[in-house]
Amino acid sequence: MKVGFIGGGNMGEAMIAALCRAGGRDCAASGENFTEDKENSAHGGRNFMPDAQNFTACERNSEPDMQNSASDGHDSSCAQPGSDTKLQVLAYARSKNEALRKRYGVQILQDETQLAHAADMIVLATKPASYEGILHLIAPELAGKILLLLAPNFKLERAQNIVGADVFVARAMPNVAAGIGASATALCYGEYFDEASREIVRALAAKIGKFYEIDEAGFAAFTGIAGSLPAYVCAFIEAAADAGVRGGLPRALCYDAVAAAVEGTARLLQSGKRPSELKDAVCSPAGTTVEGLAALEAAGWSITTARNSAATPPFVSRE
Repeated sequence: MKVGFIGGGNMGEAMIAALCRAGGRDCAASGENFTEDKENSAHGGRNFMPDAQNFTACERNSEPDMQNSASDGHDSSCAQPGSDTKLQVLAYARSKNEALRKRYGVQILQDETQLAHAADMIVLATKPASYEGILHLIAPELAGKILLLLAPNFKLERAQNIVGADVFVARAMPNVAAGIGASATALCYGEYFDEASREIVRALAAKIGKFYEIDEAGFAAFTGIAGSLPAYVCAFIEAAADAGVRGGLPRALCYDAVAAAVEGTARLLQSGKRPSELKDAVCSPAGTTVEGLAALEAAGWSITTARNSAATPPFVSRE
């Protein structure tokens, strides 16, 4: 399986980094097993099937205790990848070609058309404004191949109309943590996608972290709660670290301690505990934590957070 990246921006490079890390630095030269270590792949995770909407959440490197409780009683089966496919990463990213080759050992192609011809799956990771032109350019090379779109505001139908019905078009919304294999990624598929091709996309998504199969209509909301969320979390960590520095602690220690606390809290939530339950467990009556929460609420914490997470969808929805 040859996965070709057109574009090497922040998200494209993060995905390349994760794929090459998962397969070894020489993945471009020899190819690595695309579906190896199934116990560590997405399919070692769980299916979450809420009443309102069916979707799948699968992850790499899941902790066993998290797997046992995360599904909340729903169906835990995940389909296994269909074949033993070797992964080879190709790229064409204009000014970033040499940097990608040196950092990750990926094979660099001469242009978009050559990459689309050589690859089995094409990941379009350029700026959204260039999507339409690139799709028209590479469309003749795409028959029978998988096309994965990363832009938040480019609909499946629009892409399908350009490239034709014989191309398997899908969308993905990862986040920057893809670079370390810890992304929360949304996936959706065009109407012509078959199950075998879905398995290939799932296997790739599993290499960059945890993924959720949702309806395309949910992509705008997902961007707000997961795609953009690392920026909000980093703003919180920066503010908390500033408070620690004001209290006399070294900044490096503050960053590390706050990040460790955030990570630990996230792992507790993934073990099946609810946020309200954990919050109450930390807050003693008349204690410092509940006073701190009261101060946050007085400053509009909950309302501001909800507005921040919802700020992206109106923009994204203008497709």
